[in-house]
Amino acid sequence: MGRRKPGKYPYDYTPGDDRRFAESGVGGTLRVLHGPGQGMGITEGVACRVQVLGADGALLDEAAAGKLGKEHRLRGTVPGDRIDVTVSAHHEADEDGELTVTRAVVLTGDLEDVVRFGVGPGWGEVAAVDAGELPWQATAPTRVRWGAGVRLRGARPG
Repeated sequence: MGRRKPGKYPYDYTPGDDRRFAESGVGGTLRVLHGPGQGMGITEGVACRVQVLGADGALLDEAAAGKLGKEHRLRGTVPGDRIDVTVSAHHEADEDGELTVTRAVVLTGDLEDVVRFGVGPGWGEVAAVDAGELPWQATAPTRVRWGAGVRLRGARPG
C-alpha cells in the first residue's frame, strides 16, 4: 500500500500509522469531529468538549474544540477495555443550547471496528461525510446546521 499524506479525507491516518498502532498494544483511537466544514476538524462556530473515562472512572483523555485535530491513540488502554466517552457541544451563537451524549464502548484493537456518535442538528451529515457516504462540500456550520462528535476506531458499542 502506498503512503498517503496525513490529514487526507476521510481519515487522518496512513497504512504506516495502522501498522504502528497494531504493534502498540493500545485498544483504540479517537478523532474529534466538528462540522460540517472544511476538513471536519475545523471548529468554526462549534464549541465542543470530549471526555474519555475508563471502566474504573479514571480520566483517560479529554479534549476541547480545536484540540486533537488528528486521530490519536487512546493511551493506557488495551483490547477488551470498556470506556465511556462523553461529547458536550453547542454552536457558539447558542451557549444555552449545549447538548451532551455519553456512550459506552468496548475497545477491540481492530481498526476496522468503527463507532461514530455525536450531537447537533447536523451530526448525521458530519458522520456521513466522515464515513465517505456523502461528498464533502465547503460549508460553514450554522446555528441550525452543526455537529460535533467522535470517531473511535478499534471500538464497538458496549
